[in-house]
Amino acid sequence: MGMDRHWHCLSLCLLLVLVLPNAYAANDAPDLKSKRLCSQCSKCDSSKCPASEAYPHMTAFDDTLIAGALQSDYVDLNDKGIYSVPDIKGGQSAKLNAYFGWKSTSGSASGYHRFSNYMDKCSGGQTYLTVDKHGKVSLQLLSSLKNLAEADWKSINPPKKLNHREFRFWVSRSTGKCLTVFGGNTKKRTVGVAECKFDGSNPYQLFAFRFHYHKAFCCCGVHNE
Repeated sequence: MGMDRHWHCLSLCLLLVLVLPNAYAANDAPDLKSKRLCSQCSKCDSSKCPASEAYPHMTAFDDTLIAGALQSDYVDLNDKGIYSVPDIKGGQSAKLNAYFGWKSTSGSASGYHRFSNYMDKCSGGQTYLTVDKHGKVSLQLLSSLKNLAEADWKSINPPKKLNHREFRFWVSRSTGKCLTVFGGNTKKRTVGVAECKFDGSNPYQLFAFRFHYHKAFCCCGVHNE
């Protein structure tokens, strides 16, 4: 009888070990906080939250995310810069939240595109991925640009050996340089432009759009599935 009781206790302990982590994970989502993100928007119309597939996420070759500052708790509120940040799948971190949605629109008949940032609607207008003459990449209104070419980007395919994950080079029409991640393995890396290395020797110039992030925040306290 004593042995049966021993095995019963052991089985119960193992069951608790298996169940408790799952219970914690299941309760993690409702407790999400996003103080910096939420301070940007006083209200939210949840009916306007796009599906994840509607606004893909730009990722670097190492799967870090390219984010507009306003979307993220990684950066200060007034920062209009663009960064590469660790792979936080929107909504799965209880400490750092972000929505990384980008919409591609045709910029001109010559094959260039413009990328508007979904979350930055809270700052007062539609903002785009832009680069100035100094190579600074940021979110800006088209009306604030000296030249609309600052918001135009052309997609260039990489060599076949690097094309298996749908990576692209993005070339700026105003500078002729490629979108590039700087900062090595730091937690938050800057994004700018540099001379293009179309041979793939600078992998930090390779980007792709992904659709695999779920529970992405589209406005304060509301996320899609």
